[in-house]
Amino acid sequence: MRGRDREWRHVDGLLRVLRRGAGGTLLVDGEPGSGKSRLLAEAVAEASERGIGVVHGRVEELGEVAPCGMLLEALDLRSERGDAAARFGPPVLERLRAGFEQLATSPVLAVLDDLQRADPVTLRTLHSLHDRLANWPIGWMMSRSTVPDGGQAVSLFDLLEREGADRVTLAPLSPDAVAALTQDTLGRSPDPATRALAAAAGGNPLLITELFAGLREEGLLGDATRARVPDRLRMVVRHWIDTLSAEARSLMETIAVLGRSLSLEHAASLLDTTPAALLPMTEEATAAGILLVTEHGLTFRHELVGDIVAAGIPSSVRQTLLDQSGVLMGSERPGSAGLLTGPASSDIDAAVANGRLDEAEQMVRGRLAEHGSVYGVAELRCLLADTMYLTGRGEEAIREAETVLAVPGLPRHVHERATLVHLYATVRLREDAGSRSFAQEVIDGTDRYGPAARTAALVALATAERHEGRLTAALALAESAGRLAAADAPEDRRYEACLATVAVLVDIHRLDEARMMLRQARKDMFGHGHLAWAADASALEARLELLAGRFDNAVTQANRALDLAGALITPLSAAAARAVLAAVALRRGDLQGVAHHVAEQPGGTAEARFRHALLSAQLAEARDGPRSAMPLLAELPRPLLLSMEPAAGPWMVRVALAAGDRAAAEHVVAAAEALGRANHEFPTLAAAAAHARGLLDGDHDALALAAGRTEDVWARASAEEDLGMLLSTAGQRVAAAESLDRALGLFHDIGALRDSARIRQRLRGMGVRHRHWSYAERPVSGWDSLTETEHAISLLAADGWTNPQIAEQMFISVHTVAFHLKHVFRKLSIRSRVELARLAAEQSRDASPGGGRGARSRGDDYSVGGCARETPGPGSEM
Repeated sequence: MRGRDREWRHVDGLLRVLRRGAGGTLLVDGEPGSGKSRLLAEAVAEASERGIGVVHGRVEELGEVAPCGMLLEALDLRSERGDAAARFGPPVLERLRAGFEQLATSPVLAVLDDLQRADPVTLRTLHSLHDRLANWPIGWMMSRSTVPDGGQAVSLFDLLEREGADRVTLAPLSPDAVAALTQDTLGRSPDPATRALAAAAGGNPLLITELFAGLREEGLLGDATRARVPDRLRMVVRHWIDTLSAEARSLMETIAVLGRSLSLEHAASLLDTTPAALLPMTEEATAAGILLVTEHGLTFRHELVGDIVAAGIPSSVRQTLLDQSGVLMGSERPGSAGLLTGPASSDIDAAVANGRLDEAEQMVRGRLAEHGSVYGVAELRCLLADTMYLTGRGEEAIREAETVLAVPGLPRHVHERATLVHLYATVRLREDAGSRSFAQEVIDGTDRYGPAARTAALVALATAERHEGRLTAALALAESAGRLAAADAPEDRRYEACLATVAVLVDIHRLDEARMMLRQARKDMFGHGHLAWAADASALEARLELLAGRFDNAVTQANRALDLAGALITPLSAAAARAVLAAVALRRGDLQGVAHHVAEQPGGTAEARFRHALLSAQLAEARDGPRSAMPLLAELPRPLLLSMEPAAGPWMVRVALAAGDRAAAEHVVAAAEALGRANHEFPTLAAAAAHARGLLDGDHDALALAAGRTEDVWARASAEEDLGMLLSTAGQRVAAAESLDRALGLFHDIGALRDSARIRQRLRGMGVRHRHWSYAERPVSGWDSLTETEHAISLLAADGWTNPQIAEQMFISVHTVAFHLKHVFRKLSIRSRVELARLAAEQSRDASPGGGRGARSRGDDYSVGGCARETPGPGSEM
């Protein structure tokens, strides 16, 4: 399946869970033709290959004849009496439950397709089954179409996700995937005409495959002189639009004839109605996945569909519409169509919103050289400032915006754009307080500034409050910005307000709210083609997944942010993504990976630079001990750092005490407690302050309070570990072992390998030994045959570490290190560390160090060995 590697990793993960005898759920969303059924079919085939039983059901296009009919048929439980299924009641639910339990004596995959067509009774029954069978080895894989509106299936999917289900949305195929699919089909590079047809499908797999199948049937495949839309594809499109009302079809045909985006007002004039009357048919066409609403008006989601619709309209009707459109356009006043209406600026503005920033900047610079109007030049320089801001050149953006704002008598839309660029660039990229006074000026001057600038001012104030540790005020301001943006701001500028709110929600650990807001923002971004903010959204989601303890998801989203940042040339989010990758690598014990990511220039936002500094200090402590980290800690801004990273406070106290600097530890505790008092309604901050105080004073009760109150799983494990060590020092060995056991379980569950190894060492020192081998499928030789421990030891050895240094770092004995290296050399068919270093270098070129080997973390086999040195405690606090 071309272009579906990300989605397949979710499927593979579910099948692996089933093979281990556990259950899980994967929800699959996607627009019509996005490949949901194909993904499910591949999952069915792969499950069968792996010896997993399969139950496969699909709701037919006309829906179900009777409630639960699809489920009964999938389990072969249909009653001989034709009306039995129609009388839903407990017997039907019990029959279905018993049917699943009978099959689930061994792992089984239940694949249920097209649930958007299912009736409410079936969906409620499905949720009840999912709940009652939670402890059985059943993997649920369900799909629904996002358009048309999935009815109550939307509610079911949202509910299951809140209960812990994994969820993927099949996005359009990337241009590279489309090109590869085209090459696969043709067996060679496509000619320009065929390539253009494939590109016009907008990445929809059904349109692309039906296009090629039709071209082959009609003998047109590879014939550049005759390449056209085949009849087979026309039938698919006709099937899509025939389900719509006559009014919605008229609207689509009008847009198709004009061949461009059409404002609602212009469409209403052409159809002799009002914009308000067009709203129901607009919603119908967009819900069906055929039209999109963009800042420029209504347009087709897939260009190819628009071409097919247009081709089906009689020429006389097309000409009448074109003539009527020309009369209406001639009567419009220049400059009335949108926010930016200067000389040929709308295409540049669209390029900025769509993430084509390099192209937008080239267009701006080209037109600046030929433009003579003062206001035209100001508008172009305003657009240039926007591209500079989005590509991370904050000082240049601010200077350009200030140059524009100095021009007297600016048109309001240019003044507005320059103001918001100046505000966003200042607040995100500078560390001074200058943005606060400017932001307040904008808010106070409501008659001089529009909603976009006022939204930016609220975001600037929210960020300033966040940096100063006043999170309640920050959240209130960010939510106000979001409400204003949703009501009045231009569509493509709403994302900054949304992402600012998400950042505060993540800080205060309201992760469910943050996740819902991010999901909606990303849906809007991709649906409307506003990709300039996509990397920021992925970087934020990566951090959210990190705090939730889902390291694999965090790595996936961080790598996605890096890919988007590279493709869109938006480096602001790259530094944040690298910070997440470094934090995951640190928790997994991959110091080489940490070093790789912190070696990159921090750049990005002020917050990203602070996180980079914290990670550098944590790496120094992990490698060389507490004293090496102290000079770096002195440079960290306490209120901002502790509000962004509450768990950093206890770590800093622990390191300062281990380094013999009690005064520094006391300063950190005072800052953490002040932050907790100022934000008493947020448990994570209060818990972090109690944790820091408990370390400083050796207070059992404070550490227990921290472990009980924090919402951060990693921080809870850290507090339990510190409590266990304090109890052990006090001679309370049973209570100490219990606390350390709880910490070990939490660290193990989230895949914090380095922390788990440290606690096992401490338990061994107390005479408590844990067997922790678990089975993982691996080849018998080669790099992928190495266990997690062997892999970690190999990287350290290849990096020049001696066996005693490796033992100290991994909390195992020197003999255990030698034992593992012997196995590594045998599996890799090598005889020296020089060969190992060469192989490790080759491997690092093929795999991101940030990704690590997290998918195999549960197959770890740290051996029980001798004790290494005592360390200050948990080594990664991100």
